[in-house]
Amino acid sequence: MEIRAAFKTDMQQIAQLHAKSWQDIYREELSDTYLSHDIYQDRCQVWQQRFLFPKKNQQIFVACNNGENKIHGFICFYLANHSQWGTLIENLHISKNCKGIGLGKQLLQTAARLTHNKNPNHGMYLEVLASNKAAQAFYQKYGAQHIKNQQWQAPDGNLVNEYVYRWNSISLLIHS
Repeated sequence: MEIRAAFKTDMQQIAQLHAKSWQDIYREELSDTYLSHDIYQDRCQVWQQRFLFPKKNQQIFVACNNGENKIHGFICFYLANHSQWGTLIENLHISKNCKGIGLGKQLLQTAARLTHNKNPNHGMYLEVLASNKAAQAFYQKYGAQHIKNQQWQAPDGNLVNEYVYRWNSISLLIHS
């Protein structure tokens, strides 16, 4: 698999993968109406905003088979987003048929390397739904620590419990 910077032409595939991932993982948290009808339009709007009006610190990378344009995973992060916690991993999604082959790790390491290059003393953090035990186990496997509980106002209007995970040091993640 090849990890490369995302292009505007990737926007539709990213939005579709994002929506499909949420449909697969968040059935217990988000409304059926949202997941069955509204999610594609909502995720398309989010990704249009990110590609057409990117924040200065925004980075998006995708995982593709070498020489193909089919996206199997992506990561969106914001370098030096928080003065104390560092880089925010906003999204990390892998297609269902590619989970377990190391794409998530490769994308996470891409963010860690860029974070380290920008500011070696900054860490990284992310927010993950309390119900998403698989994602929590994945982040813990690579050294993230649960530091805070909070609630997320989901796009369907629900309040959902989530956790903040953080890497104080990303050097171990880069070399794992």
